[in-house]
Amino acid sequence: MGKYKKVSNEPKHWHGLPPSRFIKYRSWINKQKPGICGTYCSAVLIHDAIYQETKQSLNRDVLLNGLKTVIDDLLPYKGTYFWDLAFGIRRLLADIPEWRVKTALIAERTVPKLLDEGAGPVIVGTNMLLNSSYKNHWLLVYAYGYNEEGKLFFRAYDNHGRYKAVVAASQTIACVWLEKNEMWKDECYERI
Repeated sequence: MGKYKKVSNEPKHWHGLPPSRFIKYRSWINKQKPGICGTYCSAVLIHDAIYQETKQSLNRDVLLNGLKTVIDDLLPYKGTYFWDLAFGIRRLLADIPEWRVKTALIAERTVPKLLDEGAGPVIVGTNMLLNSSYKNHWLLVYAYGYNEEGKLFFRAYDNHGRYKAVVAASQTIACVWLEKNEMWKDECYERI
C-alpha cells in the first residue's frame, strides 16, 4: 500500500465514466493491515454494476466480508493477483449468470478500449517495479486521458478515500472487469 502523489501535468480531458458516479465510495476506505485493496475494488466493482442495473444498494460490510473470504483468505500467500480477484468475483456472482468476469494482462491497451465501448469501471493493478507511488495496489479505473506529451493516465477510486486519484498507465499491469453476458440476456427475453 503506497502513498498517493499528485501527478504533475495531468490530462485536461478525460474519457470514460463521470467521477460523480464514484463519489459515494469515498467512505469505502481500506484500513486493514495488511491491506485488502483487491477486495475493496472488487466490492466497488460489483456494487456499482448492481446499482447501475437495479438502483439497489448492496450492504458494504456484507459485500466486503463475503469477498474477503474468497479473495484474501482463501490461499496461503500474502497479497492478491488478478486471478484471485477474478476467482472471488466469479464465486460471489455464481448465481447471477448475467455477468461474466474478464481479465487481461496489459491494462494500457485494454482499459481505454473498454471505456470507449461504454464498459467499465475496470480494476487495475499498480506495481512498484513500474515505479508506482502506490507500490503493489489495486485501483478501480473509470476514466483515461492523455496529457500534453501524449502520456496515458487513468483516473480511479483508490480505496484510500480518493475517488479522483490519477495514476500513469505505464505503472499498471493486469486488469479485471465485468462484462454483461448478452447471450444470457437474450435468452431471458425470449422466454418472456
